[in-house]
Amino acid sequence: MLEFLILDGLLLFSLFFSITWFIVWLQQLGIGSATNARLSQLGIWRGAALASFGGLVTPFCSCSTVPVLTGMLRARVRLGSSFAFLVASPVINEGVIALLLGKSGVALAIAYVIAAGLLTTLAGVLVETLGMSRFLRPLAAMTGTQAIDIGKTSNTPSYQPSKVEAAVVAARMAWLELKAITPYLLAGLIVGAVIYGFVPETMLLEISQSVPPTGLIVLAAAIGIPIYISPLTAVPIGYALLERGFPVGALVAFLVSAVGSSVPEMILLWRLFRWQLLAAHIAVVLLSAVALGMLIGGISPFMRDIPSIWSLFSTTLH
Repeated sequence: MLEFLILDGLLLFSLFFSITWFIVWLQQLGIGSATNARLSQLGIWRGAALASFGGLVTPFCSCSTVPVLTGMLRARVRLGSSFAFLVASPVINEGVIALLLGKSGVALAIAYVIAAGLLTTLAGVLVETLGMSRFLRPLAAMTGTQAIDIGKTSNTPSYQPSKVEAAVVAARMAWLELKAITPYLLAGLIVGAVIYGFVPETMLLEISQSVPPTGLIVLAAAIGIPIYISPLTAVPIGYALLERGFPVGALVAFLVSAVGSSVPEMILLWRLFRWQLLAAHIAVVLLSAVALGMLIGGISPFMRDIPSIWSLFSTTLH
């Protein structure tokens, strides 16, 4: 528990400070506004798809996405793109991909990535189309106006601070932002330390013997929502459950929801989201987990003859 508090605490605090510093620094130099203007020209679908791809290549767990989300909102990136990244980064997680590659074959892993990317892109488009940006909390620190005012050392409206001046201002703003978020970070870390890595393997195996496949996928996704595990932790957990006969579809549903959402993340998001948007986030993760679990569970019987990476590797060695 102490190791988790120290290591994850250092990670989250450093992420919040460094990302906030970088975003404010760009704002001071006028780069952030220009970049956001270009992103806005992409349209809702392209922006959400690009954000989902960014989530694919970033190995963040649910809590680690919040500093990045804060930076995106501070830079005034549209909600559709920001939300798509928030759900895509943990939902399209490397743990499930590695698990599918190793045990079930390349085809299932590709199907998972494509389907997850489409689902998270659609989620971003929906929250923006439904106007859910009104459920963002109006944090003054996220607008960047305070940093711009501090940075102006001249009465000339067009004054542009130097890179060093911008860096100093950004450090001040990052420190203020870090102090404001600290209570939420500490609360999330304490809760996370208590539940981190806890997986009710015995309960899941017992349920799998008495619940039909579709019901098991839904139940596994629901059980995973409050649990907090990282994408890397998902691999040994997944292997252990598969070796004991747990269905692959239900396993994908459980891991996607467990990595994609957690109680510590909800605590952190409460500072940014009103309850309506927070509920939408939980619903998206839950529905994505169920849909992906049903997809993988449905097509896996037809792909048993396709060798996995691990089986190919073992055959080559022998």
